Amino acid sequence: MAHAKLSPSGAHRWMACPGSVNLEAPFPDTSSVYAAEGTVAHDVAAQCLIDDRDPASFIGDVMEVDGFTFTVDKAMADYVADYVKLVRELAEGKTLYAESKVPIDHLTGEEGATGTSDAVIIDVANRNLSIVDLKYGMGVTVEATENPQLMIYALGALEQYGVLCDFDSVSMYIHMPRLNYVAECHISTQELLEFGATVWHAASRTRSEVTYTTPGEKQCRFCKAKATCPALRTAMAEIVDGTSAATIDEFADLVPEVPNMETGDNYLSIAMSKVGLVEDWCKGVRAEVERRLLAGQTVDGFKLVEGRKGNRKWSNEAEVEALLKSFRMRQDEMYDMSLISPTKAEKLFKSNPKRWEKVEALTSRSDGKPSVAFASDKRSEMTVQSVADDFRDLFQTANSEKDKL
Repeated sequence: MAHAKLSPSGAHRWMACPGSVNLEAPFPDTSSVYAAEGTVAHDVAAQCLIDDRDPASFIGDVMEVDGFTFTVDKAMADYVADYVKLVRELAEGKTLYAESKVPIDHLTGEEGATGTSDAVIIDVANRNLSIVDLKYGMGVTVEATENPQLMIYALGALEQYGVLCDFDSVSMYIHMPRLNYVAECHISTQELLEFGATVWHAASRTRSEVTYTTPGEKQCRFCKAKATCPALRTAMAEIVDGTSAATIDEFADLVPEVPNMETGDNYLSIAMSKVGLVEDWCKGVRAEVERRLLAGQTVDGFKLVEGRKGNRKWSNEAEVEALLKSFRMRQDEMYDMSLISPTKAEKLFKSNPKRWEKVEALTSRSDGKPSVAFASDKRSEMTVQSVADDFRDLFQTANSEKDKL
């Protein structure tokens, strides 16, 4: 059948906001160069696992996805090789199903719906079912714990391969090779089945006559309807107006009527928690206005104009090179030469760890800049000395010197 409307990859959205399914329906399906590139990487990985091939054998192959054309290069082959190695290690002595279509209609109620799991591993001896998912992007890392996409794949695999074994446990892995990141989660089959009931309930709400819309940063981020969603628009108005709906217990004396330097801290903590959602809404509004104008529709008060021109580039490098040589220019005037980056060096010395160890010893890396994150973020909290403390130390030193005089 056609691509499932209630897809596992979109579960984080439609489970949290069932009404988004109908709101998104009028919008055209679109792709991006990043999504298309990910599809190419997935195709190469699947063929390697199914046909027992080396990713390097695909270097130079040209593939077209969603109107974008890609040539598989060494970098992509190396990243895919990392993923393929992980899957083969996890599947050693077990049964592997790569690019496995699993049923999900028993979860979503969408007749004939399936999802495609990158890798399903059956371990009969230990009564374990494993799901491995390749994420080729370079954005934020994705957790495997309580990941609805992986859990729906696992439920589909349980339905598909349950005849082979009475599984006791389920393992789920996410591999992001371009970030050198692997996340894993292990749960019981019973926990997974309980989650299945939650999926069914959320899926049923997407078909309800009542529109269940619940704005939130995670579910709104990639929703195509966020620019026109009534619920999100109302939430934005409430946030900006400072009248965000909440219970007495949630706000109890936290938000002052007139925020100032003394009382503003509590107000800021609540406002900061909404910043990501507001920013995503603004981006969504801008993108939707642009889409409509490009489609020839009118948006009162706005028009399309030519933006800043792109950077200059040579239309024919060979002709330019020949011309500059005819001017008797020196090579150091014609060409920019620089050392390869540490990242490129690491790839070159991947097969020679001893050499890379020597090269790595000559690298340096600046510390990351301070960044605001939720208190639940897994990264360690930075210890920062306030500017006032710096001045206090300075004054104390000055006074101490003064006393000696």
